[in-house]
This record gives sequence, structure tokens and C-alpha cells, in this order.
Amino acid sequence: MTQIRVMVFPGAHNLPLWLMDSVEIKYTKSRDQQIAAIQDGEVDVIHTSPDNLSLPDATGLHPFLSGTVGPLELVTVQNAKAQHVLAVDNPHSGFGRLAYKWLRENRPDLSYEVVAAGGTPQRFEALKIGQATMAVMHPPFTEFCKQAGYIVMGRVDVGYPTLCAACREDMVQSDAIQNYRQAYADVLQQLANTEGSSVARAVLTENLPDMETKLQNEIAEVMRQEVTAAGVDFDPELLSKLNSLPHF
Repeated sequence: MTQIRVMVFPGAHNLPLWLMDSVEIKYTKSRDQQIAAIQDGEVDVIHTSPDNLSLPDATGLHPFLSGTVGPLELVTVQNAKAQHVLAVDNPHSGFGRLAYKWLRENRPDLSYEVVAAGGTPQRFEALKIGQATMAVMHPPFTEFCKQAGYIVMGRVDVGYPTLCAACREDMVQSDAIQNYRQAYADVLQQLANTEGSSVARAVLTENLPDMETKLQNEIAEVMRQEVTAAGVDFDPELLSKLNSLPHF
């Protein structure tokens, strides 16, 4: 299979990619760098939050593959003494809007402010230094929060996509993208079979070596279940549903 250059955010959600042959993975923490890289032809595919494709600089990009960051959950400190402050990546993001939706439906009594803290590590840091009392989290940072004594309020992403693979529209029907899609499907099948759990554990141990073994194993199983449940097909109607959610 032709070597495919892929730009992704770091994390356990890359489990399927780590199992794929002939994939050159480039890491970034910047949505803007992802979009610029694929528009300039530096990479062929990006795995990104679907709402990252909604701004004008993403014109001509097409989501062709499903994905997931794992359970997207809202966590909080215990016994917050001041008004709640919610840390999100940015106030207009899909992750943020999912949190606002959950809070409207489940805690309409809760008054809170919003702070743009950046990526998941930065949101975790915002909790630790007292800049925020609530934050949107996904594995492994949800588990780090639990270890630190924070409380999971609830899962906010049910019924909404949190990750997709996108390519340029002129590449959607190319052999390279179709082969990539098939290779991804084959990996999901491998993770779904009887050996899938041990495969996932081995891959996470190799790619996230600094994490303690027990946590590695927990995250491996969570992500194995999540990526296989998400499947391969991306539903554009879900993207429209995500983008229609109101801002804070």
C-alpha cells in the first residue's frame, strides 16, 4: 500500500493507526497546523475533531472515516467553593458545545463561566492549579482526573462524533484513500476479534510507555471498545447535528 502521511493529535485514540502498515504519523497539538498541512499537501490525511472542518480555512476538505477520542466526559473538583468555571479547548468548539448541552439538560441549576484552556493536557492543568472547577476530558486524562480525586459528572458525547479522518475532496475516490479506509477497517476487525484485547494492550504499551501498566491496560480496553463501536463510516448528518448545537 502506498505510504500515507497522516497528521494527528497525540493520544490513545490513535490505537488503530498504530496497527496500520505503511502509515507515516506526524503529531501536532494544533488544529490550525493540521489544516494548513493538508491544504499545502504536506500530509494526505488528518484525524481531527469534526467541527475543526467548519471554518473557512478547511474548505475543500472531506470527512471520509469515523473515529473517536473515547468517552468524552465532564469532570469536576469536589466541593468547589467559588462559582464554577468550565475549561474547554475553546468556547465555540464541538467539545465545548457538547458540555453546554449536557449541563443544560442535567444541571440547569448550575451557574458557571467558561475559560478557553486549550488541549486536554492544558485543561487538566487548569483543574490542578485552580483555574477551573470543571473540564471536558477523554482518556487517559479522565483516568488521571479520577486518580487526582476529581468526580466524573457524566458523558457528554453520546450520539455525536468526536473524531473523523479527512482528506482533500480531490482525493476522496483515489486508490490511496480507499486503501487507507480498507486498512483501517481491517484493523478494527483485528481489534474486535478474540485476540483484540491483547493486541490493544501491546500497542499501547509500545506507544505510551510512560503510563503505569494497570492504567495502560484499562485505557487499551476502553479504546478498543470505543474504536470498534465507532466503526468506519462517517455520517455527515451527525456533523450537521454537532454544528447546530448552540454556543455558550
